[in-house]
Amino acid sequence: MKNINKLIITLRDFTSTIIRFHISILFFFLSAILTAYNISKGDFENYVELLLAFMVGATVFLVLQLIYEHFMQGTSIHLIFCGSAILAAIIYYLLVRFAVKEFSSEHVIRTIVLLFVLFITFMWIPAIKSKIGFSESFMAVFKSFFTVFFYSGVLFLGISLILVAIDMLIVNVDYKVYSQAGNLIVFIYAPIHFLSLIPIYPPASNRGRIRNNGEVNDLSQELRKAIEPSKFLGGLISYIAIPITAIYTIILLLYIVLNITGDFWKDNLMEPLLVTYSIIVIIVYLLASVIPSKIARSFRKIFPKVLIPVVLFQTLSSILKIGELGITSGRYYVILFGIFATISAILFSIRPNHKNNIIAPILIVLSLISIFPPVDAFRVSKANQIDRLTQVLEENEMLRDGKIIPNNNLSEKDKQIIISSVRYLRSMNHIKDISWLKSYSMNYDFEKTFGFSQYGSVTEPRVTIAYHYNLPKMTTIDISGYDFFVEAEFFGDNNADHLNISFVKDKTYTLYHEAENDIGDLVLKDEEGNELIRYSLGDIFESFKGKEDTFGELALEDAQFMAENNNGLIYIVTRAINYEEWNEEKPYQNINAYVMVKIK
Repeated sequence: MKNINKLIITLRDFTSTIIRFHISILFFFLSAILTAYNISKGDFENYVELLLAFMVGATVFLVLQLIYEHFMQGTSIHLIFCGSAILAAIIYYLLVRFAVKEFSSEHVIRTIVLLFVLFITFMWIPAIKSKIGFSESFMAVFKSFFTVFFYSGVLFLGISLILVAIDMLIVNVDYKVYSQAGNLIVFIYAPIHFLSLIPIYPPASNRGRIRNNGEVNDLSQELRKAIEPSKFLGGLISYIAIPITAIYTIILLLYIVLNITGDFWKDNLMEPLLVTYSIIVIIVYLLASVIPSKIARSFRKIFPKVLIPVVLFQTLSSILKIGELGITSGRYYVILFGIFATISAILFSIRPNHKNNIIAPILIVLSLISIFPPVDAFRVSKANQIDRLTQVLEENEMLRDGKIIPNNNLSEKDKQIIISSVRYLRSMNHIKDISWLKSYSMNYDFEKTFGFSQYGSVTEPRVTIAYHYNLPKMTTIDISGYDFFVEAEFFGDNNADHLNISFVKDKTYTLYHEAENDIGDLVLKDEEGNELIRYSLGDIFESFKGKEDTFGELALEDAQFMAENNNGLIYIVTRAINYEEWNEEKPYQNINAYVMVKIK
């Protein structure tokens, strides 16, 4: 009976959540439908743009709903907020679909940062003009996220095991069913469960809360349950997370002290280690702020002071790396995070027992600066990379009258600047925006454009010929009239495992792969060892040489190859063709095929 009551309460909470965040849930349902359609059809064109539009609309409404609950009342205002969230999704989609020339990684990063800003705002709103601090709101979200993450993982594992059992014991299950199950969990179950755990916070005018050393009083039972850590979580943070962080700190500080001279500042390990450390300390600090244990209080007093020199080291290391690789969007964000971490550490040091509300707006403002002109991460990095590339080209007289003059007589440092800048500009789709790089954008032939290889010495092995083709899935093949059928894979390697299989008709026949000549031949013999028919697999590769396209799907008529004589017939349908040829190296050859044999 208790289990039934718990189930009823859970369903009631889910229903209340759907009503509370109805617009967001609607966008999650639309995301599930869109993803399900794309999984079934395998057509992901324009999928990312529409999915991100749904995510923007859903997240905007989450923020507006908390603003409504915390500051405002009234049906008309609520309707305006609902319309605003829907309008935000529509405007976002129209902008990326029609106003943006090409939806690239830059726009994805901008959107992710925007969603991050909205999510931080979602956690910050309950702490505005309230006795509830940002740390409590962060704890509620933290607990909800990992609870849902655990339940979702167990649910997907259970469904997968059921599908495997059905596939093995009853009927074949399409592999796409697993993706569809994951889709329903990610876009329907997980968001509803997560939002059902987000409490209804008291309005901004309600200041009925007393807090002493992490103890929460005068709050509703639901709110207390959401923002107070469980005994398990409190023990996990106090006696595992904090000691591990302390040990990690000692190791990191020893590393800094022992290696502070020489190439320490340009060590590739330094930057990610310090960034990771800063993120861990800030998260543990926010969680420890809600825990009344003695070790948590000591952590709040000591670690912010340790964090200040560490984040200063990290920021200085990132700035010095700019001289080597220039400003990229990634390094921009690393430096920006260093600024945020430094400010946070100083505030934590000054007011270790404060409710930490101020760090949320600081993070929001810095994040918005990074995505909006004129000093956003992408404009700054693009301008910096173009300037450093232009400077090197002009110093070496490689840029004349708006055209690049190839030159191999450069210092290794200048070559690396050109290589790194061109690679970054290409990865961010900026090449076409630069007039004197338009010739390079036509074929992306780096060596022809700049006069040297971007992969090192031109004497090193490099691909000179390559093509890859595959037969579309679900292609129907007529196998009637043949005596034997097998799926086989052939490699141009004498050390590889080769096909060698026998079958019986009127007597025993053997089909084997003879790999003595490049990729070799497919040979059929009878039980006396007489060769009945032979097919040279190299003829398959010859048929694809000279094609304009170097990869793509095969029509069935182009995938069929046959050898026939009075003794029998070998019929081959290639599922995949892969060929790569390097200068001064043996080419890589691979064929995956269906092989059918008929004895006459």
